[in-house]
Amino acid sequence: MSLLYVFAAAAFEAKPVRQIAASAKGSDPASAPLRCGANELLLVTGGMGPKLAQKAAEAALGSETSKSRKPDAVLIIGLCGGLTESLPEGRIVVYTDCLSTEAAKAPLRCSPSLTDSFVSLLASSSIQCDRVAGITSPRIATKRAERVELARSRAAVIDMESYPIVQAFATAGIPAVILRVVSDSLDRDLPDFNRALNEAGSLDGRRALKIALRSPLQTAKLLAANKRAMKKLSKALEVVLPAQCFA
Repeated sequence: MSLLYVFAAAAFEAKPVRQIAASAKGSDPASAPLRCGANELLLVTGGMGPKLAQKAAEAALGSETSKSRKPDAVLIIGLCGGLTESLPEGRIVVYTDCLSTEAAKAPLRCSPSLTDSFVSLLASSSIQCDRVAGITSPRIATKRAERVELARSRAAVIDMESYPIVQAFATAGIPAVILRVVSDSLDRDLPDFNRALNEAGSLDGRRALKIALRSPLQTAKLLAANKRAMKKLSKALEVVLPAQCFA
């Protein structure tokens, strides 16, 4: 049985893992580790932004579970933003490389074998999946112009957590695979939630609510798109979480 660490930034992104593990195990999955098919899962909800992601990765690697048994792989899941016209909302993506908006940080290669396995598994279940390079940023790309500029890095999608997690596990010699779904496309304008980011790089709830209330239509469309995207991600997780490709 393989041990897989699964990282999600938010509780709603982690929810499908708990639901799938509960279905596979047939009991309450509230306590870790969970079980799904041939795999044991340690689910980590690390929070939004690179700082919290790095902290969560370091804590997981320093935990008693890691000390007693090294994980076979790490899986990072969640939503992402599209940086190219070829990636519509709802498209599942698997990262080949993980980039950072910090120029001094070199690109990180995700596990080629796990990436290949994910693409094959999803294709066999008629789920379209694109191989992409993703870039991690401490800021939310809210406008098309920002996304076009980020795409110059050769990234096709943007997220806020993947790079520090991949980096931490790469240092420990543990392969990483990233599975995300595009929740906002190149042309979708978002409320400027960057004004609600706190010192840790995550959203301050009160400030975020005020921004959302000033842009009710954009916020409603964003929430609806996130909900649709999470349904797609859940379908993909049903395929990959029980798979025997992590050993």
